[in-house]
Amino acid sequence: MSLLLVDNITKRYGAQEVLHGVRFQVDPGQKVGLVGVNGGGKSTLLRLIEGIEQPDNGRISCPKDVRLGHVPQIPRFEPRQTAREYVETGMAEVHALIAQLEQLGERMGEVEGTELERVMRDHDTLTERLELMGGWETERRVEAVLSGIGLAPELWDRAATTLSGGEKSRTALARELIAGHDILLLDEPTNHLDIEGIEWIEGWLKELKGAVLIVSHDRRLLNTAVDSILELERGGVSRYPGNYNKYLALRSERYETKFRAWDLQRQRIQKEEAFIRKHMGSQRTAEAKGRQKKLSHVVRLEQPQHDLRRPNIKSPRTERGGELVLECKGLSGGYPGNTLFSGLDLRIGRGQRIGVVGPNGAGKTTLLKILAGTAQPLGGTIEFGHGAAVGYYDQDTSMLREDSTPFSEIRLHAPQKTDQEVRSHLALLLFRGKDVDKPVSALSGGERARLCIAILMLHEVTWMAMDEPTNHLDLAARAALEEMLSGFDGALVCVSHDREFLDALCTHIIEVSPGQISQHTGNYSSWVQFKADRAAAEQAAREAQAAKLAKAARKGGSKSAGKQAPKGSRSGKAASAQGGSSRRPRNPYQFDKLEKLIIKLEAQLEKLHTECAKEQVYKDTIRLRDTQYEIAEVEDQLAQANQDWENWG
Repeated sequence: MSLLLVDNITKRYGAQEVLHGVRFQVDPGQKVGLVGVNGGGKSTLLRLIEGIEQPDNGRISCPKDVRLGHVPQIPRFEPRQTAREYVETGMAEVHALIAQLEQLGERMGEVEGTELERVMRDHDTLTERLELMGGWETERRVEAVLSGIGLAPELWDRAATTLSGGEKSRTALARELIAGHDILLLDEPTNHLDIEGIEWIEGWLKELKGAVLIVSHDRRLLNTAVDSILELERGGVSRYPGNYNKYLALRSERYETKFRAWDLQRQRIQKEEAFIRKHMGSQRTAEAKGRQKKLSHVVRLEQPQHDLRRPNIKSPRTERGGELVLECKGLSGGYPGNTLFSGLDLRIGRGQRIGVVGPNGAGKTTLLKILAGTAQPLGGTIEFGHGAAVGYYDQDTSMLREDSTPFSEIRLHAPQKTDQEVRSHLALLLFRGKDVDKPVSALSGGERARLCIAILMLHEVTWMAMDEPTNHLDLAARAALEEMLSGFDGALVCVSHDREFLDALCTHIIEVSPGQISQHTGNYSSWVQFKADRAAAEQAAREAQAAKLAKAARKGGSKSAGKQAPKGSRSGKAASAQGGSSRRPRNPYQFDKLEKLIIKLEAQLEKLHTECAKEQVYKDTIRLRDTQYEIAEVEDQLAQANQDWENWG
């Protein structure tokens, strides 16, 4: 049974038809990615499914008992409601199910026969439903999700109305993630997350038992967390099995197959038409008329085409410059009274590609602005190489004048260009017709980003500093930007949360984390592997040290077993409690059970630490977090058992 059925829907806004003949379905457990160019109708389709808008034609249906969830664009919080309390409201059905199960459990003790069998069946059904929703560990799930999406613990119990816009969006996302919906609709859920949060939600979606329909421009998430792709192109939908890479391959194959069929038909039609023209009115007129009649009944194939709305991003003119782009020593940055990082020594050479990563608020943008010369450091020195000229891309697109137009912005930076040359330049970035005179204040995020790139293309630079350049760009524009940057001869320093982008372009990684900066040679995946290997080695060292200490403690305890222990020691306390005898503790059976429990807990703890060092665990954020929770619980039990052992008697 399908959870969602979209049947031949059409949606128009005035004379513009955004969607036509859209058909697809989502079945239980399916993870479906929805892709397409910006402005192509993806968000419109989600709003129709959510019921916020209604289609002009067709129908959208779900079975009566299916729970469909979506993240509201503007979440509404109750007065004085904390972020944690708001997220917990997503578990309302879970709490109701637990209450029903408790009632059924009591009922089982009161009935018998066929009534008991019916109650047991109901209990099994509700238990299965609760397990599907992950409801047995409510509090842990709430905290795990809040932590995973990057909401700082000090914000969990703060009034949700006092949070920033991004924090409110993450809180709303957390509520829907834990709600256990049968099908969850997500529209760019990674927009307000850093890389750690993106990887966490990626792992969460992979483990989620419910179905998901997700709009995303994150190619790695679409590769790892979805099992089919819906492509929305020119108002229609095509479905492809597999992840994003499989979709690209199948889409290309499908296009080539359709093009060959269209081309063969076109050639046959041209051949027939040539025959008809040649022989009409000749001795073979009858044959020509027969062929003409047959040709009139041929269903003409439409010429297939890829979506051509892809920007043509050309590399800025590159000045040669020197071998050294810049060099900084002991660099520190931040704000008066708030130092975000310090002690950075960095040398950037011509052609070097550096990716800057780290959690939100750690100082990535501050570092980039200092390197680009648009902000001053708190300390240290920075020297630029001979002829160094930077092209700076600001993720906030603050360089644009709100009261201008794309045309006037390009004219400002290239006054020597003619009107036609300005329009031709804008057309490369998909600004055509009336778009060139559209007010900057009315541009979408993607349009603002493309306009900033258009301006950047006009300047002569030796290196580029780019702050989240792929934000707001659709998949086609991201690919075009990558192609341009891969052919750029100068150096590149780029802050980005797009892992595919970092892997494709960067040869060095700088990690900016609270209070410190580290550097790594290699791309993003290499850096992740390096961190994982280092963490595994550190964990192994800690385990070895813990095992050594535990062994020494057990050895010391066995040596003193037959001796009179000093007053106040563990065995001394036991001996004094037994009238001075140190041979046997009081209640030796319970004491033996306690020692066996300690040995068991130590072995369990060692096994859990070994699990954490395994690749399939530390790369799975949800599994790693659950294992760490279990480690904490076992450590608490072990600490209590050791305390009981110390105080025995």
